[in-house]
Amino acid sequence: MIVLPVLIPFLGIQVNKGKYLSEWRFKLSGYYDISAVAILIFIGLLALIAVLAPSIATDWDTIAYHLAVPKLWLEHGRIDYIQGIHHSNFPSTMEMLFMWGLEWGGQSGAKAFSLMVYAFGCLALFGLARRWYGRSAGWWAAIGFAGIPVVAWESGTGYIDVAHGLYAGLAAIYAVEAFRKDADNKHALVLSGICLGFALGTKYTGLQMLVAIAIVVGFAGLFQLGFKGAVRAKLTVSLIALLIACPWYIKTYVYTGNPVYPFFFSVLDGKDWDAWRASIYTAEQKSFGVGANPANIGHAVLGLGYQPGRYTNPRQDTGGGFPTGAIGFACLLAGVCAATCGRLRREERLLLAIVGIGFLMWFFLSQQSRYLTMLAIPLAVLGAGQVSRVKWGPAVAAAFALQALATVYMINTFQTKTQLMVVTGKVSQEEYLSQTMPTFSKVAKKINSLPDGSKVALYDEVFGFYLNTPYFWANPGHSMLIPYESLENGEQYIQAMRDLGFTHIYLNMAYADQRFRDALSNTTPYTPEEWAQMSPDLNTKWKLLVADAANRGLIREVEGFEEAGIGEIVR
Repeated sequence: MIVLPVLIPFLGIQVNKGKYLSEWRFKLSGYYDISAVAILIFIGLLALIAVLAPSIATDWDTIAYHLAVPKLWLEHGRIDYIQGIHHSNFPSTMEMLFMWGLEWGGQSGAKAFSLMVYAFGCLALFGLARRWYGRSAGWWAAIGFAGIPVVAWESGTGYIDVAHGLYAGLAAIYAVEAFRKDADNKHALVLSGICLGFALGTKYTGLQMLVAIAIVVGFAGLFQLGFKGAVRAKLTVSLIALLIACPWYIKTYVYTGNPVYPFFFSVLDGKDWDAWRASIYTAEQKSFGVGANPANIGHAVLGLGYQPGRYTNPRQDTGGGFPTGAIGFACLLAGVCAATCGRLRREERLLLAIVGIGFLMWFFLSQQSRYLTMLAIPLAVLGAGQVSRVKWGPAVAAAFALQALATVYMINTFQTKTQLMVVTGKVSQEEYLSQTMPTFSKVAKKINSLPDGSKVALYDEVFGFYLNTPYFWANPGHSMLIPYESLENGEQYIQAMRDLGFTHIYLNMAYADQRFRDALSNTTPYTPEEWAQMSPDLNTKWKLLVADAANRGLIREVEGFEEAGIGEIVR
């Protein structure tokens, strides 16, 4: 039963007049098929290598919370509220699977579910495009999907955007398939609702797809089915989706008072959060892309292709984000070609309408490229359909092929060469981590060796997956547990930390400014003028408190590293 969230959305791979799983026959014929399968398998092998290799800092969210939170849930024996890691309140369908993977095979067992999603995604899009356009289009749709950089990269990680994108993208495709002229598929809306339910249960951005599908299905149904038919179509999709996803939103509401915590705090409120912390979160989401000025819409579309670093972490404000998080240029080109070819069928126009509405919501809410995965997948199918239908079809095919090759080159250069060292046994996992995360691997080993009963406050560090000692994200922006607002000096700070059960403090100094380093070492303590200037901002106030506590001798250094340090709270 546990694999159903992966399998169910893809059961419609061969939908044909309401008969599911009716055409699973699969046979290769000629060099064309063999070449296509070879590309898909090779990209899958790159992902498999990443699955088998330990995740490092470039696989940020995997070891910060996608696997770290399920690990904590396993330790707690239940899926519960984890104060200080607000990500534990997100919809967690994939994390639920990761829990089983962690039990069966550690982090590789968990990440293997992402590879499963990749494999089923290739099959699903092959089947869909073949049914819509013919066999060759099936291969191009699968290649278009596999060649998306974020798809190829995340399929070997604990990220969830590929699964979410497939759930949401398939929901859109099946929703419009109900309105095909040549189809008698009464079950397409049911399948759309199932897929959409898993999208809503995987990531909050599934709500955007719910809105887009509801709008398009409503209008399409009004013209084709009449008012009652339109209402019935919308309710079919929406109610099934909400029924599947609602346990996650109910759980979050029970724990926090906000079903989409910590978003929309100004409207829905929520415990352990306030307007200041909400503003930090909003600023982070708005830091991607080119801004929400409507005049920049064209720039945002093109920028995804020519400056992807603006749309991905880290350093997105300067365009320094990792290109592995991009969606690439091929699907964007496919969308433009499909929209301008002038030969669109009804279901294609409806699918483009869903993509267009989804893109507008993405533009105004957060321009992070990973969020566009759910729109890039329908574009891969539409693009595959243009290959043999329009005069510029060969250009789309060439774009898909070039994008896949560029993605393979990027993934291989960026990570596979180093991952192979540990996967092939040339270096041990411990050696690999010490080479790729030299400071944190030492820190984690030391933290894990602390006495029983220890609890560590982490500053500027979130990689809790590798920690076995209880820990807490201590920076003020993560929660309100530590009462920074009311603390006035290092002594009050340490007393508050004692009361909360903390025994140690860990400082990641990689992001520390020189002034904090000097104050921490008691070389030049913060002046009264600096206290007056820095205290109003909690992002800097915590530095005042920690440095003052160290200067008062209330924190005793346990171990220092080149760019980090662990201190014990003096009792």
